[in-house]
Amino acid sequence: MSDALELIAELLPASWRLDKRSVEVERRFDAVVELVGPNETKVPFVAEVKRSGTVPTSLLISALRELNRASGLPVLYLSDYIGPVLRDALTSEGFSFADATGWVRLTSAEPLVLLTGQGAARSPRAPRTSAITRLNGIAASRIIRALATADLPVGVRGLAGLAGVSPGSVSKLLITLASESIIDRDENGGVVAVRQRALLRRWAEDYSFATANSSVGYFIAPRGLDRTLARLADQDDVAITGSAAARRLLPESLTSVVAIRLLAIYAARPAELVSALGLIEADPTTANVVIAKPLDPEILTPPDEDDLATAPLPLVTADLLTLAGRSDAEAEQLMDAFLKAGEEQEE
Repeated sequence: MSDALELIAELLPASWRLDKRSVEVERRFDAVVELVGPNETKVPFVAEVKRSGTVPTSLLISALRELNRASGLPVLYLSDYIGPVLRDALTSEGFSFADATGWVRLTSAEPLVLLTGQGAARSPRAPRTSAITRLNGIAASRIIRALATADLPVGVRGLAGLAGVSPGSVSKLLITLASESIIDRDENGGVVAVRQRALLRRWAEDYSFATANSSVGYFIAPRGLDRTLARLADQDDVAITGSAAARRLLPESLTSVVAIRLLAIYAARPAELVSALGLIEADPTTANVVIAKPLDPEILTPPDEDDLATAPLPLVTADLLTLAGRSDAEAEQLMDAFLKAGEEQEE
């Protein structure tokens, strides 16, 4: 708590200060702090202190509402780290907050005060923790894809089974996601809520199509993308992603918001596919086809299947967010359609 309060104090003008008031009489409150102006005008806040990821976001917001009602004071939430999901929730409720990395939003209506500060982009790795902080490996990819579509609640071992990874890998990743309020967990460590949009956007901060996958090449399809797509159906061990995959995944009632400018393909043997499709090597800025060998070969079409495979929806979304000339509008449209069926998991 002291680190967060010190950061608030550092942001204040020289004529202002922050005092901590004794709360010996009222044990329900972690602390009461006062914002003191140049004329000794005081604005009290009741403080609630929690370590990141220890309380589900929905329960925390409910608790802060009750704290506001019981104390009759504006709430100041303090933590070691407050991720973007929780910052948005706190702001929507009108609660002030501060964390030890520098995120600050302190508000008052009388006197009128708005104090803000910017902190870390993601939760720092704590000493002696085994949490995964970068979401760019094959295990992270499988866990996120499973988590984005899993029926909840789901335990660590259940999620490990769905993702095909070890329970240890799941446990490490869930620590990071919980600390950033992307997921909520119960007292046994199971996942009870997933903010899917935040999950996919957080993944895209560390993952990218061009760096996570190998043998990435850019090409021109001299006979056009429609003909190239048609010929892909005759190829083994390939899957489409990006714009072409989004069109397959969208409900029939929806039309994509933009035209296909770049055909993105995963292939087990990129060089053979380039030759089979008659593609011409090009610069990334002029190419209309990009091919990569996938980080996770499980997404490719099994040899005995006739239909052209589409990459999993969470991966397609991440690719749309990170491909060269990426289309955020397409990614948003896909997430909107995808989340309609599971919106309750984001609340």
